[in-house]
Amino acid sequence: MRTFLFVASLALAGCVGQGKYDAAVNDATSARKDLDACKAKAQQADDLAAENQKLRDQLAAAPQPQPSASSTADSTDPAELDDLRKAKAEADARAKLLDNFVTKLKKMIDAGKLKVVVRHGRLVLQLTSDVLFDPGKTEIKKDGKSALQEIAAVLRTVPTRRFQVTGHTDAVPIKTKEFPSNWELSTARAVAVLKLLVSFGVNPAAMSAAGYGPFDPVSGNMALNRRIEITLQPDMGELAKLPASAQ
Repeated sequence: MRTFLFVASLALAGCVGQGKYDAAVNDATSARKDLDACKAKAQQADDLAAENQKLRDQLAAAPQPQPSASSTADSTDPAELDDLRKAKAEADARAKLLDNFVTKLKKMIDAGKLKVVVRHGRLVLQLTSDVLFDPGKTEIKKDGKSALQEIAAVLRTVPTRRFQVTGHTDAVPIKTKEFPSNWELSTARAVAVLKLLVSFGVNPAAMSAAGYGPFDPVSGNMALNRRIEITLQPDMGELAKLPASAQ
């Protein structure tokens, strides 16, 4: 605003030539563009922080080990207290991992190429099939390869965790010589993504692949159901213990 007032005063006073006046106007316009860009970046940061908090809330709401009746009656039981401490540490570790993934994949999230969500209490990276594949194909496109290379770099930062790549299609049936049904197509796509992630340095022993066809939709929008998911598998310590009768 000060710049605009300055430019206006110069014009009214007739103290400068046309060249200097035009330069001042250009400076003012550039300053306003810079301000608008800063505001846009600030809004993006706010949106990402809100999404991150939403995911953290979903993780916190996932089922956690609960103290038994005996621990409620006697809260000084060292074994029960130790279990509770471990449960809290595991929850904190999952939240930290979520923050790490969202931060490192921010560029792809902002570009709309990737979503980080929590499904069934697990951290999931979702990519629409349109980013990776042409319709009915399993060859990964150039832009898809670049996206998976970025994801692989993040997966390599957690070498002790396992991941499952799952393929999903819409409900429109496919029946070709190569793919008799959507199950074959979704599975082949998952395997193609897995192999590429491994080629980018992800530990093959930590990877698995599966195809769900159209049977695990996330939306009424068919385009969103055509996707690849990379799911962080739980540690054995995060799984509920089997009762003695089932062991």
